[in-house]
Amino acid sequence: MPNNLISFGIFALLLALSSGHEAHAQAAAQTPSDRPNVLIIMADDVGYMDFGSYGGEAATPAIDAIATRGIKMSRYYTSPQCGPSRAMLLTGADNHEIGMAMIPETLPDDIRKNPAYSLKLPQGTLTLADRLGAAGYQSYAIGKWHIGDVGANLPRKHGFDRSLIFDATGADNWATRSYLPIYDTIQWFEDDTPIERPNDDYSSKLFVDRMIDYIDSGDPERPFFGYLAFQAVHIPVQAPRQFIDNYDGRFDAGWHALRHERMAKGKKLGLIPADATLPPQPENARQWDALSAKEKAYYARAMQANAGMIEAMDFHLNRLFEHLDKIGQLTNTIVIIISDNGPESASMVGQSPLVDFWLNRQGYNIGLETLGEEDSMVAIGMEWATAAAVPFARYKFHATEGGHRVPMIIAGPGIKPKDFEPARAHVFDITPTVLDLVGLPASSTANEVVPIRGRSLVPVLSGQANEVYGADDAIGIEVATNAALYKGDWKLQKMPHPAGDGQWRLYNLANDLGETRDVKQEYPDIFAELKSDYAAYAAEVGIVDLGDDYNPMRQITSDFSLSILAFIWPYALGFLLIVLSIIIFGVRYRLMG
Repeated sequence: MPNNLISFGIFALLLALSSGHEAHAQAAAQTPSDRPNVLIIMADDVGYMDFGSYGGEAATPAIDAIATRGIKMSRYYTSPQCGPSRAMLLTGADNHEIGMAMIPETLPDDIRKNPAYSLKLPQGTLTLADRLGAAGYQSYAIGKWHIGDVGANLPRKHGFDRSLIFDATGADNWATRSYLPIYDTIQWFEDDTPIERPNDDYSSKLFVDRMIDYIDSGDPERPFFGYLAFQAVHIPVQAPRQFIDNYDGRFDAGWHALRHERMAKGKKLGLIPADATLPPQPENARQWDALSAKEKAYYARAMQANAGMIEAMDFHLNRLFEHLDKIGQLTNTIVIIISDNGPESASMVGQSPLVDFWLNRQGYNIGLETLGEEDSMVAIGMEWATAAAVPFARYKFHATEGGHRVPMIIAGPGIKPKDFEPARAHVFDITPTVLDLVGLPASSTANEVVPIRGRSLVPVLSGQANEVYGADDAIGIEVATNAALYKGDWKLQKMPHPAGDGQWRLYNLANDLGETRDVKQEYPDIFAELKSDYAAYAAEVGIVDLGDDYNPMRQITSDFSLSILAFIWPYALGFLLIVLSIIIFGVRYRLMG
C-alpha cells in the first residue's frame, strides 16, 4: 500500500507539471489497481453473421449481452489464416514484421531463412502481455495458440504469467488425438512445460474453468489480462448433444435458403446495406436440391453441430462473466470478442478411402446418429461456409471479404455503447486500442525491435471520431500470396490458384461488398495507385514473391498426402507380405503336388 501511495504521488506531480492532453494525463495517473482488466476472447473460424447479435442462428445470450453494453464493429479485418491473425493481435505489428507470413502448414521449407517467413517472433518482440505486465498486469493465455512452429513462441516467453495451451492448428474437443494426419499428436503446454491434456472435459469447459482458476489464484489488487482462445468452430466441429439438438430442423431447408435468410436479416439489422446483393457461390458448389435425402440429413446435422458448438462456447463464457460479476470485476473489464478468420470450407467426408481409414484408426466416426458429438468427425463444408460468410464472397484462406472480415465486439470502461460501428478496424489495432484504454502509450518507442503498426480505435469507440483511417490511408494484408490493400472504399485484391488466378483486381466496396465487379478498367489511375501502394507495403514488411506456381492448398495437400502414406505404409507392407506368403505357399503346394 505505501508503494501505491508513492506511485500515486509521483503521477500526481507529473500531472500537475504536464502540458499534454488532459485525457492522456488522467490515464497516466492511474495506479495498476485503478486500471481495468482486459479479456480478449478469440473464436475460431466464426463467420461474419454467426453470433446472435450479428443475425446468426446460434443462441449466444452471453456474447449478445456484452454487445448490448458495447459496440459491434461491422468493418473489422483480420487475416485469412489463424496463426498470422493471432500474432498480429498480440503484437500490433504486421505478420511479416514478426516472422509470421503464413501458418506452418502452407509454408515452403526453402523460404524459412527469410525473416518474414521464419515462424519465430524476433528476439525482443513485445507482446500485449509484455506491455501490460510492465504496468502491473497479471497475464493469462488459455486455449489454442498456433503462433509459428510448435513450441517456438510459447506464452511464457512472451509476457504471460500463466498459460494452458495446445500448440496446433486445431484439436479434438475431448481428447489429445489429432484430427489431421499431418500431426502425430497434439502438443499441450502449461506454463511452457509439455504436459498431457489436463482432463477429458469438453474444450470450452476446460478453458473457462482454467481461466477462472488463474484469475482466482492471482493478486486481487492487480488487474489481469486474459487471452481466451476457443476451439469453436474449428474442425472437428463438436459439441455436447444437448446443444446440437437445440437446432433440430433449423437447417433442413439447406444452404441456399440460409444465405437468403441471413441476407434479409442483415439488412433488417442495419448490418448490410439495403441495396447489397448476394455474391454467387463458387462454381463447384453443390445444389441443395440435387442432394439425396441421406446427404441432406447429414449436412443439416453438420450445421446443427456448428450452431451447437457456438452455443456451447457462449454457455461457458456466461459462466466466466457470471464469475467476474460475482467478484465485482465484470464492469471493470474491457471485453473484446473476435474471430481469427472467416469460416472454414473444408469437408472431412468423402475425401478418400485412405483418409477414412486414418480417421477410423484414430477412433473417429461419421455416423449421422452421433454426428458432432464426442468421437465424431465433421466439418460444415464449402456451401455452408458461404452462408456463414454472407454477405461476402468465399471464406477462410482467401483474400476476399469472406476470408477475413469477421465480427468484433468490444465493451467496457472508456467505450461508448453503440449498435453497429462502420469504422474500419484491423487486427493489429487491438494492441494499441487496449493500451490506450488502460492509459498506457499506444505507440512504440524508436528503439523497439518491432514497432506497433496499428492505430488506437479509442477516438471511434469513445464517440469522438468517425474513423481512425482516412481516405488516403493504405493498409495492406498478405498471407500465403492471398493479398489485399484497402484505401477508403477501394480494395485491391489478388488470390492464387486454385480459387484465383494470381491477377490483381480492383473493387469498390461501397457498392460491391461481394466483390463481383472488377473495375480496374474503369478506374485505371486508382488501380495503378493502389498497386503502387501495395508494392511499397510489400517492400516495407519483406513480402517475397513465391512465384505463379505457388499454391497454398497444394502445399497443404502435399503434406497431407505424405502423412497419410507414412501412416499407411506399414499396413500396406503387411498386406503385401501376407499376399506374397499366400502366393509362395500356393506355388510350393502346386510344385509338391
